[in-house]
Amino acid sequence: MGHVTTGLDALAASKDLAAFAQANGWTYSPTAAPPALGPSLWEQASNGIVHDKIAGPGWEAGRITGGSNTAAKVEQRGGWTVTTSVTVSTPQQSVDLGYLSITLPTRLPQMILDAKSNDRGPFSSLMKKPKASQTLSLEGDFTSHFRLYVPAGYERDALYVFTPDLMGLLIDETGDLDVEIRDDQLIVYRPGGFDLTDPAVWARFDRIRETVGAKAWNQTDRYKDDRAATLDFGQVAPEGRRLRKRVPKIVWLVLGFIGLSFLIIVGAFVIAIGQVFLH
Repeated sequence: MGHVTTGLDALAASKDLAAFAQANGWTYSPTAAPPALGPSLWEQASNGIVHDKIAGPGWEAGRITGGSNTAAKVEQRGGWTVTTSVTVSTPQQSVDLGYLSITLPTRLPQMILDAKSNDRGPFSSLMKKPKASQTLSLEGDFTSHFRLYVPAGYERDALYVFTPDLMGLLIDETGDLDVEIRDDQLIVYRPGGFDLTDPAVWARFDRIRETVGAKAWNQTDRYKDDRAATLDFGQVAPEGRRLRKRVPKIVWLVLGFIGLSFLIIVGAFVIAIGQVFLH
């Protein structure tokens, strides 16, 4: 995946990300659409705007905040060209994530590792938490570091991907970061973002690519979803592509409040009607 060998000292002095990217043969974009609006999607980075996007062979990194943007997808359907546009607008402060995304050799079921060390007390750092019924416990002390979410029926697939050596690398290199596998991407992300002008961050990105990324690539190179027998090779059956999301507690509270209010109104109406008939 390539080591960072050029420009770290200059980056520390100048904070010039564009020059740093150019010195390493990478691309730099001050702003860009989030990867979720392109071919690579993941749940935590689904809205907003990417800032300071730097991309190299098979990877990209940046910071996502709230904002508005539009992305278009063009498809050929028979003799027709169909263009689908998606406009996303989120409050500026509602999203603040730093990410490193690494391309894998094939598409995989969506799997999320929720790091326990970056939780806010009893609250997960995940913006959209999967349903608890999809939690899978792995061997050793891995469960003390991460909560692993896997689509129902894909538990054996997760065991195929998360071998003991990969689990060890994830604990050592990304133990304080959330990790997600979605489509053909492995993503690590950090609430609050990474300081992309800090040479130590790029040294860490390099280690993650060379350890976790390389091992995940080798481990998934021959993965095949047997449930997708009627689909092209490298595809995942619909039931494995996305985890089921948990309904936020606030939704249940609102529904409960509405239901209680309705019962109170109905009760008051019944009492009023009763009093009319009594008189």
